[in-house]
Amino acid sequence: MKTELLNEFYLLQKSRASVDYLEVMEERVYMPVKRVNRKMTTWIAERGRMLMNLDMGLNSSLKSLREKYLKF
Repeated sequence: MKTELLNEFYLLQKSRASVDYLEVMEERVYMPVKRVNRKMTTWIAERGRMLMNLDMGLNSSLKSLREKYLKF
């Protein structure tokens, strides 16, 4: 029984050896990491654009308020 299990394990290893491990790594590790990186960079870029638009709006509002009420 033990030798049969060892033989089966050996055959299983040989059958797995034909699988290209680089493809497995690419599929299971690198692609999810790339997706997460892409999501994070787009999220950060969108947040940055939003903050810059808010800053520009605030600056223009403050400028118009200064011109209107703070005339020296």
